[in-house]
Amino acid sequence: MLRVASVVFFCLFAFGLGQLAPSENFDHNTILDNNGDVRLWWKFNATYITFELQGKTTGWVGLGFSPRGGMANADIYVGWVANGVANVTDRHGADSNTFPPLDGEQNVETLGGLEESGWTRVKFVRPITACDSDDMTITSNTMRVIYALGSTDGPDILYHGATNRGTRSLIVLTYANDGQQPPAGETTLNFDLLNDNFAVPAVDTYYNCRVLEIPPAINTPQHIVQIEGVVQTGNEAHVHHILLYECPVSVNGSSLGVDNRCYDGSPPEHLQCTQLLAAWAIGSSAFVFPNHVGFPIGNADSPKFVLMETHYDNPTLKNDIVDSSGLKITYTPQLRQHDAGVILVGHIVSAFAHLIPPNAETFEDYSECGPRCLTDAIGAANVTSVNAFAVLLHSHLLGRSLELKHVRNGTELEPIASDNNYDFNYQETRTLPQEVTIKPDDSLQMLCNYNSKGRSNVTYGGFGTYQEMCVSFLYYYPKIQLTDCTSTPDFGVILGYYLGITNVSVTGQIGTYSTLESIVVTEPPELAGLTVLEIVNAISWNETTADEFSMFLQAIPHSQQCYPVDLKLPAFTFNLTKTLQPYVAPTPNCSQNTETTTMTTTTTMAATTTSSATLLRFSPVVQMCFTLMLLVTSFFV
Repeated sequence: MLRVASVVFFCLFAFGLGQLAPSENFDHNTILDNNGDVRLWWKFNATYITFELQGKTTGWVGLGFSPRGGMANADIYVGWVANGVANVTDRHGADSNTFPPLDGEQNVETLGGLEESGWTRVKFVRPITACDSDDMTITSNTMRVIYALGSTDGPDILYHGATNRGTRSLIVLTYANDGQQPPAGETTLNFDLLNDNFAVPAVDTYYNCRVLEIPPAINTPQHIVQIEGVVQTGNEAHVHHILLYECPVSVNGSSLGVDNRCYDGSPPEHLQCTQLLAAWAIGSSAFVFPNHVGFPIGNADSPKFVLMETHYDNPTLKNDIVDSSGLKITYTPQLRQHDAGVILVGHIVSAFAHLIPPNAETFEDYSECGPRCLTDAIGAANVTSVNAFAVLLHSHLLGRSLELKHVRNGTELEPIASDNNYDFNYQETRTLPQEVTIKPDDSLQMLCNYNSKGRSNVTYGGFGTYQEMCVSFLYYYPKIQLTDCTSTPDFGVILGYYLGITNVSVTGQIGTYSTLESIVVTEPPELAGLTVLEIVNAISWNETTADEFSMFLQAIPHSQQCYPVDLKLPAFTFNLTKTLQPYVAPTPNCSQNTETTTMTTTTTMAATTTSSATLLRFSPVVQMCFTLMLLVTSFFV
C-alpha cells in the first residue's frame, strides 16, 4: 500500500504543478517569459493564424504585437475562462498605466479555453492581414511580442492586476519543414554537440564560443538532414540562441573544448571558423533539410571541427547557472539526391570600407554577389542554376532592416528574404516558403539599413558585437565550389575622393581584424600624423552627411571577393548592378477578412470550434501517472 500511496502522491504533485498540454499539434511553439510561465503555440495558412496562449494564472492572459515592444500602438488580445466559458477580446495599446481598450472591430474568434491546476489557456484565430487601423499585420519580419498575466476574469479586468508581463522578439511567419516525413526507408543516426557544464557568468548577456569535433567515426560520405536545439532542463529561460560554424580543414583542434567569450580575445582557431552551418533560437522548431537535400559530412573536404556560439540571457544576474545545452545533429548514411551548400553573401567583413556614420537614424549599406562570380562558379559545376531553400540574415546592434535582393536582367524580383524589424539578439534560419532559382547572370544584393543614433563615433566593420556586419548565409543546392561571394566599396577611392588623403603608412600587419587606427596619413601635410579613424570621426555627421556618404559608396567601384573552395578567382572591381525595374510588393487584400464568422470554416488548419472536453489534454507526465496508477492498483488488488 505504501507503493500505491507514493504513486498517488507523485501524480497529485504532477497534476498540481504540471502545465496543460496543447489542445492539438501546432507547427510552432515558444516560451515567452524567463520562468516558463507563459507559453505560446501557433500555426497558420495563407489567410489566418491560430494561437493558443497558456499562462500560470487563474485570471486573464494577454498577447500582443508591438512596433517597438511597448504598449503604444500595440495590437493586443486578452482572454480568460469564466464558468467554463472562454472569451478572447481584440484590443489595442493605450499607455503603460491603462488597460488596453477594446477595438471597434473584433477581428478575432474564440475557439476554446480551459482553466485547470492553476493554469489558464485560450485558443483563438485571427486574420494574418490587418485592415483595421487598431490591428497589426502578422509578417515574416521579426516581431516584438508582448505578454501579460492577470489575476482577475471578465470584462472588468484590471491592468494593475498584471503579475507577469514582458516582451520578446519572435519570427511568427516562419515556414518549418519539421512536420515532413523523411524519405521511405531512410536510416538516420545522430550525435550531440554540447557545452560541458559551462558556468554562465553573472552578466545580462554572454556569448560563449567553443570548438567541438565532428565524431571521427564519420569518415565516409553522409548527409546531415536535421539540426535541433538541445536545452538542458531548467535552463530554458537562459539559452537564447545557438549558431554553429564550420571550421576549415586547416583547423586541427588545438582549442578543442576551450570556452571563450566570443570575439573577445578569441583563440586563433576560433577566428577561422566563420562559415555558418546552422542557427537555432529559443522556441524554434528543428531545422529540417528538404527531403531531396542533405549537408555533406565525412568527405575529405568536409569540416572536422565546428565552432558553437551560445547566447545566454541572464537578466537577474544569477551566479549559479551551469549549462550543457547544444545541438542535436541528425544524419543519414543513405545519400540524398543533392548536396547542400552555404554561400556567404554581403559585405566583406573589414574595418576599412565598411563605415557607418554616427547620429543617423537611417544609413543604407549595399553589397553584392555579382553576375561574374555566380556565372563562373555555376558554370564550373556544370549546372544551369542553383536553388535556395533557406537563409539567415545577419548584422549586429545597429541593424534595423535587412534584405537579400534578387536582380535578373535589370529587373528586381521578389526579395529572397527580408526583415524590416531585425533584432541582433534573435537570429533564426528561415526556411523559404518556396525554393528560389538562382541563375548564372543573376545578382544578389545585400542591403542593410542601420540606425546609429546614440553613437558618437563611426562604427566600422568587424566580428565584434559593437562593430558591424551585413551578410546573409544562403542555403542552396546542388553544392558548387563557392562559399564566399562578398563585396566592399573601393577603399582607395574612399581615401582619395571622400577624405582627401593621398598617401598613408600602415602600422602592424593588415588583416581581417585590423582597424582604421593602424592606417596613418602621410600626405597631404595638413593631415599627416592623423589616423584614418581620427579623420572620419572628425567629420560633422548628421542625417544629411550620412545620406550623402551612403550615395557615394553606392556610386563608386566595389571590390568583389569570389571565394570557391577549389577555384580561387582573383578579386576584381565592378559597379553595383543597376536596377531598372524595382520590385513592388503586392497590396494585401482585405476583402477576405471582412466576415470574421468565416474564419473557422475558411482555414484549413482544423481551427474549428473546440469543446472543453477536446481541450482537456494532459501532459505526458500526467498521462504516465494514469498508467502507473492503473498498473500498481491492479497489482495489489
